[in-house]
Order: sequence, then structure tokens, then C-alpha cells
Amino acid sequence: MPRLLTEAEVCRYEREGIVFPIPVLSSREIDCFRADCDRLEEQLGGKPRTIELRQMHLHFSWAYELAIHPRILDAVEDLLGPNVLIWATELFAKHAQSPTVSISWHRDRPYMGLRSGQSTTAWVALTNSSVANGCMRALPRSVERDAPAQQSGLDRYPGVMDIVLNAGSMSLHDADILHGSGPNASSEKRVGFVVRYITPSCVPHHGKPPVALARGCDPFGQFEIVGPPRPINDQLALTEMRASAARHLDAVLQNLKGSQGAPTSFAEKSP
Repeated sequence: MPRLLTEAEVCRYEREGIVFPIPVLSSREIDCFRADCDRLEEQLGGKPRTIELRQMHLHFSWAYELAIHPRILDAVEDLLGPNVLIWATELFAKHAQSPTVSISWHRDRPYMGLRSGQSTTAWVALTNSSVANGCMRALPRSVERDAPAQQSGLDRYPGVMDIVLNAGSMSLHDADILHGSGPNASSEKRVGFVVRYITPSCVPHHGKPPVALARGCDPFGQFEIVGPPRPINDQLALTEMRASAARHLDAVLQNLKGSQGAPTSFAEKSP
């Protein structure tokens, strides 16, 4: 029996490649983690680019605690099994009235640079995520065959799902499904904390990327297992996170370069 998801939700994920909404955080946790994310943005100048907000779990205890939250991991375990690694964390924030900030249609698998094994991405809403403020949109597997060949046509395709989430809930999506998001034309900021989970049986194309063991064990040894963040001051943690984010981006770009036909727009940005 599943730990958190229902059997119907597990079947929906297998059929569509995505399942939502999944309630995971209490109101107190929402407030605390949202404050941590807002503070991190302020420390990086107020409106940092998404590429600067990566690998937070390696350097900030609050980000690590969110990435290993028991309810999140229970749902992930229902899909991936008992052994779970954290491959990456990212913060996707769209500030109010940001009409130029969006994300192109893409799949996650090309830039993850992994073969074999399984993965899933948790998109944890720390604010309401609505159509108005640029929620994620996804093309379910069941309708992909009939979708427009050109990704530009997906914006108006009726088979696309709007992944509307209340603060404290999340979606889980497979690395193969097409997804993206539009701009935030509302007066409400949208904040999503993303965790990319993989199984230890995944094989990286390049080197041994650093991962955190979220649950279970790693019987394969194909990644560099790193522990929880050590207690250090915020300034040093920021410096170290910048270095980790740069290394992670370099690896992502290398993976994309080696993937034929993969879209290169994988992060929210302003043109």
C-alpha cells in the first residue's frame, strides 16, 4: 500500500506523468519556509535569477529540512521506492507584475544527464500558485500524441493542464513530460521550492555529482553522498551556495550540449 498517495494517484502518475495536488506542509511550515526563501532572495539582491538559486539544501539547514520533509518523502517513496537521493534543489520565484519572466516548454531529462533509474520532481508551493501568477503548466502523457508538433502551439492546446496549487501543497512530475509556465501578471508573488529526487540506480553521464541521501540507502555508489549542511554563518553559506550553483549549471549545460534536440530554455528568466 502507498504511504501517502492513494492507489488512484499512483496510477494517475503512471498514466499522466504528473499528480497533484498533494498537501504536505502545515500553515506554520509554510510561513517559516516562505520567510527563509524571501530572506535568501534579499541576501542575493532582491530578485536573483533562478540559476543563482540552486543547491540550497547543500548549504542551508532550512532548505535541507524542507527537502527531507517526511510527507514529501512519503509521496516520493510511493513512486520511486524506499531509496531516494536529492539530486538538486531550486527556488522558482515570480515577483508580482513580472510580465517578462516565464519558462519555455521543456523536459527535465535532457539536462539531468542520467541514464537508467528513476526520478521525480516535487514542486512545493510556498504561496498559492494560480493561472494569474504563472503556475506551472504540463502536457499529460495521455494527450501528448495528439498535441501540436511545434511547442509554441502548446500554449493554446486544450489538453494542457494548469497545475494550480494552494500554498503548502505540491505536485510531482516525471522527467519526461513537457511542462513550462507563463508570466506573473498578478499582484501576488509566486514562490515554488523544487526538489529533484532520483533513485541510486541512476547512472550519471559525467563524473559523480553530489547528492544527499534523503531516505533509505545507496547500494550502488555512483554519486558523491554529502551530509546535511554544517552550521556556518549565512555569508559563508551564500558563498558556498554560489559555487555549488555554478558547478551545477555547468553540469546542466554540458548535459544539454550532449543531448540532441533538447530545448535549452530550462530556467525561468527574463529575456
